[in-house]
Amino acid sequence: MNERIRVAVVDDHSLFRAGVTQSLAMDETIEIVGEGASASDAVKIARSLSPDIVLLDISMPGNGIEAARQIRQLPSPPQVAMLTVSEGDEDVLNALDAGAVGYLLKGIRAQDLILAVKSVAAGETFVSPNLALRMLSAKSRVEESPITSLSEQEQRTLRLVAMGLTNGEIGEHLNVQERTVKYHVTNILKKLNVRNRVEATLIAKREWRDLEESLG
Repeated sequence: MNERIRVAVVDDHSLFRAGVTQSLAMDETIEIVGEGASASDAVKIARSLSPDIVLLDISMPGNGIEAARQIRQLPSPPQVAMLTVSEGDEDVLNALDAGAVGYLLKGIRAQDLILAVKSVAAGETFVSPNLALRMLSAKSRVEESPITSLSEQEQRTLRLVAMGLTNGEIGEHLNVQERTVKYHVTNILKKLNVRNRVEATLIAKREWRDLEESLG
């Protein structure tokens, strides 16, 4: 028989914590080895009991993300997964940056929680499906539309660059000095990760269909 997955659950809401431990106990391959209510509890449990996985709430005393960071710095650290109500992109990214390999939302079904724990134990990353989809969609939008990284003034400048105007002509059109235009063009090339105005123009034409029509 395979060894059981040793899990610690740390959350300052005792009733919720009890529900989580009961849900996980439904699976005979999972063993609850420790419980706590704060970041300091989490670190102590990880250090003294050496669980395979620590489930952490974010908004508990001491901050769950900070606990994750400290746990992952231990000599032989367990895997860390967040179990929280927070769906904020910043919390998700900060948790993953701190070393968490799982991000689960409270309200997850018992069967899905068990599946997530087993996935993390197997060395996989597990993020609640709706969060993963949202993050991928946001990443896709940024990748597909690099122009969204430009400020309004930079976008106006890029449109005129794509129309073939010189820096001097762009300055006259926007009523700014030529050196200001040069500054914006430099930023545009950097943000779009292109080498010259020609490559920037190609991106502008691809992203702005109305630009193609006006140039036509």
